[in-house]
Amino acid sequence: MNRFPRLAALSPVGWVSAALGLTLTACTPAITAPDLSGSPLIAGQEWIMLTPAGTAEAGPVQLSRQLTVGPRELLSDGTVAYTAEPRSTTTGRTQDLFRFVPRGEGRSVIVAGRSETTFDLRFFDFCVVRSSVAEVDRAQSGVYVQTASLDSLWTNRTYQAYVGTGVAAGLKPCTLTRVK
Repeated sequence: MNRFPRLAALSPVGWVSAALGLTLTACTPAITAPDLSGSPLIAGQEWIMLTPAGTAEAGPVQLSRQLTVGPRELLSDGTVAYTAEPRSTTTGRTQDLFRFVPRGEGRSVIVAGRSETTFDLRFFDFCVVRSSVAEVDRAQSGVYVQTASLDSLWTNRTYQAYVGTGVAAGLKPCTLTRVK
């Protein structure tokens, strides 16, 4: 008894075409949802984040961090997350984090930062910029937010006020510049 009666009814050319179609279908990679958010971030981009660090005897000091955009993940709320692989440091671990929050023309937000774990203490430094562009060597001004968790960024009043209004007066400044 023939286990494949439909294939047996095909001509040799039809049989080969059907077999080839099954093979190609089985080898086709899964299609992922397209990124419709308009995110300008691409895995592998490198950015410099300048954040306030206070003052020293010589005057104001800014901390500079070089951040790398990790692989893209489209979240259910429309936000696009980019999380780099964690790296070990002498005192703990560090990880670069980016988010793109699509909010429409002139209101979209790029969040760039770093998670630091040192001696079981974890904190996050972020630069939040109202922008949807990622041009090389273009410094973009935003506000600096330090939180104890990634989730607390979304409820942070500093973040919410800046994202909602675009007004940065009285908030700690930061800059993001794409270098690669």
